[in-house]
Formats: sequence, structure tokens, C-alpha cells
Amino acid sequence: MRYIAFALLFLAPPLAAQMIQVIPAVSTSVPEGLALSTMAAPLKAGPSKPAAYDTGSVPLSGIVLMPTAYRGRGRNAIGLGLDFNAAYYIGRLYGKNSYDWTIEKKNYLDRVGIWLLSADSKMQVQTEGTWRPAMSAGVQGIFKFRDAPQPPIAGTFNLTVKASGKKTESYANAYVALTKRLHPKFLVSGGYSDGDMPKIIYGLSEFLSKEAINRTRGNADTTADVQIPTGMLFGGFMWLPKKDSPIGLEVMLPQGAPMSPKLFNLHLGTLLKLNFEMSYLTFKGGWDLMGMFQFRYNYLPK
Repeated sequence: MRYIAFALLFLAPPLAAQMIQVIPAVSTSVPEGLALSTMAAPLKAGPSKPAAYDTGSVPLSGIVLMPTAYRGRGRNAIGLGLDFNAAYYIGRLYGKNSYDWTIEKKNYLDRVGIWLLSADSKMQVQTEGTWRPAMSAGVQGIFKFRDAPQPPIAGTFNLTVKASGKKTESYANAYVALTKRLHPKFLVSGGYSDGDMPKIIYGLSEFLSKEAINRTRGNADTTADVQIPTGMLFGGFMWLPKKDSPIGLEVMLPQGAPMSPKLFNLHLGTLLKLNFEMSYLTFKGGWDLMGMFQFRYNYLPK
């Protein structure tokens, strides 16, 4: 055994050299085209982060009657929102009309007396980024009641048109809203709603009652039904000269509606410390300037 071990020691180096010569060299070069496919692809830019703004103590989830895409005090995050709103149209401050069937062409200090109690529930489905607007979808439920009868219209030949406005009504509509801050103190909003909201506008003036519309159209039957479309565009802006004193303006534009009414609500409540607002209602053949009070309470999110 001793001799065999010495023989293996002498023979090992030549055998190892032969084995090294027999084994072919392994190429480490990468085939053309394969190198490009195995290289790490550049990372794509992800979505921009949600914009962050200081929040105050007043809700930014709505201007006056219509919502914005924000929830609560302007929290920029996906989630649910719930608001309660109360608006009271006191009456007409001043108005004009050009109808040939009316005696008085100017009207002022007429009582309207309409309460609008609403609940607004929304889901913010998109946050606001550097360029993208915030987007929300929601529904509104509104209960309207009167504390004063609708004013009559004095017509020619001692004719009085009695506008038959119901004491109570309930309305509902669905909407989609977009909101974007162009500046930390200035935001714009717009959207589209489908439902009963245009009917609320028609209840604000006796000149938009079905009796008055039929008289304007020359219909002998003043009780004939008037079809009011359900679609409406809305929009507006809010300016924050102070964090808790927003000033806003909203416009409500029913689409394809008879007499083409448009309602402008000017939000001055926090500026005047009385929640007093001004509304301008214009329609084919006349316009009204009205005063109102409005209170919005944000329930969700806190």
C-alpha cells in the first residue's frame, strides 16, 4: 500500500494537466441582443402625490347649494363625506320683467319664504395632485317647505294669476363634481347633476310657475303641465382671503329648460358674520335679486 500511494503522487500532476487540456473553456460573453433584454428597465414615474393644504374650521365641501369634490374642511383623501345644509330664501329685494301681460314691471321686497333642508353624501374617488383635480360622486336629498304663500302676479284687465306652489316638496339628484386649487387660497369647481335640482329654481319666482310660463307662451290653459328637464351643469369658485372666511360664487344652469333660468348664489356669510347670502336669478324676460341665509354642517369626516 505504501508503494501504491507513492505511485499515485507521482502520477497525479500529469493526469491533472491532461484533464485541464481536455475540458473546453466556457465562454462568458453574452450573445448580441441578450444583453439588452437582461438589463434593468428604467423605472416609470408613478402617480403624483396628493396635494396638501392647510385646513381651517369651515367646510369646503360645498359653496352654497351645490357641492365641491372636497370632503369636510378640504381633506384631500379618498373616502366618504356627509354634509347637512340649510338654506332659507327670505324674499326678493328687487326685480324686473318685460312681460306684456303684467301690470307691474318692477317688483321689490316680496316675500319668498322657502326653506331647503338637504343631506349631501359623496364618495371622493380621486385625490387632487399637481395637475389632476379632485373628483367625487354623490347624491343629494332635499326637503323644501314654505312659510309664506307664493306671491300673486297682477295681470292686465284686473286679472290675477295665482301661482300654485305646494307647501312641501322632496327632491333628489345625483352628481359628479371636479375641484382644483389654482392657488392655496383660490379653488374652482364644476360638475353635472341629474335629478330634481332644476325644480328648486322654478320655485323661487312666481314668474317661473307653470301658470306664468303658460301665460308667456300664450296658452289659454294656464294649468297645463310644464316639462322641466333633469340635467343641470353647475360650477363656481371659492376665495380664501382668510383661512376661515371663504367667499364663493356658484352658478346653476339647467339644460334645455323652459325660460332658460340661471341661478347665481354669492356666498358672503363668513365675511358678514351673519351667514347672509345674495342670489341672482335670471330668466327669459326678467330677473330677481334675492336675499337668503345658509348654514352648512360637516358631519363626516370630522
